[in-house]
Amino acid sequence: MSVVEEDDVADQDDLSGEPDDVTPGPAERGRGGRALVLTVLAAVLGIVMLVVFLLPESAQVRQQHLRDEYREPASGAAVGEAALLLQIPVIGLDQVVVRGAEPVQLRGGPGWREGSAPPGQGNTVILGHSTLWSYPFGKLDALVGGNRIFVRTRDDRVYLYKVTEVTRVDSSATEVMEADGPTRLTLITSAGGPFSSERLVVTAAAAGPQPEVPDDARVLVPDTDDVGSFDERPATGVLMLLAGALVAAAGVFALRDLRRRYSAGVAFVVGGPVVAIGVVLVLFNLNSFLPVTY
Repeated sequence: MSVVEEDDVADQDDLSGEPDDVTPGPAERGRGGRALVLTVLAAVLGIVMLVVFLLPESAQVRQQHLRDEYREPASGAAVGEAALLLQIPVIGLDQVVVRGAEPVQLRGGPGWREGSAPPGQGNTVILGHSTLWSYPFGKLDALVGGNRIFVRTRDDRVYLYKVTEVTRVDSSATEVMEADGPTRLTLITSAGGPFSSERLVVTAAAAGPQPEVPDDARVLVPDTDDVGSFDERPATGVLMLLAGALVAAAGVFALRDLRRRYSAGVAFVVGGPVVAIGVVLVLFNLNSFLPVTY
């Protein structure tokens, strides 16, 4: 091809109106920035709504299932099953207590800590949320000395305790969970914000005659100073939380990409559920780094 012919082709390309490099203008960049801000605000609002409504509703449904299970007589309970009924009339607390006090068990109500004593055999330790889920222990700080607490077992034994002390401790004061010693009840929840290590501890002593513990319900109470930490949780919770964060992030990027190619409706129909799944996974595993009783 001659030089003249090459110039003619170049002139024709220029006249076609199709520039080689398209750079978004200020208006397009502004719209993209606003869309990103709105997406982030919508995500934050969604998380707040889920914390306020989804977690409590989920906890209440689980608590009802535990209550149905508790009504069936039994001499014991496996981890994750209904084990006790905890009642504190002065603050209106009436909750079925599950056996186990890891995050997955505390989603449905208070949890009877593994390794602590059964009622009538030493120190019965029960943990519960103060802020998240249905926050069953959110009013423990209103208790004072002399308040009555009832603990009922699935084989119809009823133990009465009276509050002797309500105190705040830091994360190193795990001796309050030692299982041996006189018959007593210890209730534990978070005392500060989501990143505070403080715990609110309610100690209650046995009051009046206590029911005899049947032989088939009696266990060997460990005599040890090494009771572990307040926050017992498996590593799988961290993995699930990270997976949820990645899924939510992938959903947000998918929303942005789909919005460029299709309508907003298509983008939200396809990408919205992905974001929602990721957010739910994150919410259900928040206690992987927050105190398990927050």
